[in-house]
Amino acid sequence: MPRKNRPNSATTPRRQKSKRGRQSGLRAHAADGLTGDFADTVAPSGTGTGQPPAGRVLAVDFGERRVGLALSDSAGLIAQGLETLQTADTVEALASIVDFVEERQVREIILGLPVHMDGTAGEMAGKVEALADELRRKVSCDVRTWDERLTSVSARRAMHEMGSTTRGNKGSLDRIAATLLLQNYLDYCRGKAMEPDSRA
Repeated sequence: MPRKNRPNSATTPRRQKSKRGRQSGLRAHAADGLTGDFADTVAPSGTGTGQPPAGRVLAVDFGERRVGLALSDSAGLIAQGLETLQTADTVEALASIVDFVEERQVREIILGLPVHMDGTAGEMAGKVEALADELRRKVSCDVRTWDERLTSVSARRAMHEMGSTTRGNKGSLDRIAATLLLQNYLDYCRGKAMEPDSRA
């Protein structure tokens, strides 16, 4: 399939690439305090195989100024920080996400859903749901939302343990938050895959 032409540099959101050497401390915080209240409605049912579906999963930590991205390995087991899109334009962010889906052969997109600690949704959650709906019209892979409560707290903790701070480094925070969000989802799916198939 011919590759789509990318927008020129004047319209393309600036990307901040990950530094892999700083990702080593992330795994321990993957499920820190994350309950995934929406899990029963968005995650696949058990298969009894012990393995989640193969294929790459893209996680999106959407913000009004930056969009953090993380990508799983092809087995759908390990999350890796990808990069941060520096943009306040939702249309530009959408175009970049669609490009990633095509280039990396993504089978599923996970968008962090910002909800309050009591489970209620705020204004930003509505924007994320709207983004999810728009993505569903533009890509052929599955698009799901996932409870992202406490991922920012865990991301700040991870940065602190790696000897970094959030001051002047917001892009890294968003990327790490996306990585934690994705690892939480992958771990949940791996647990579900070990359960008996409910359809049997």
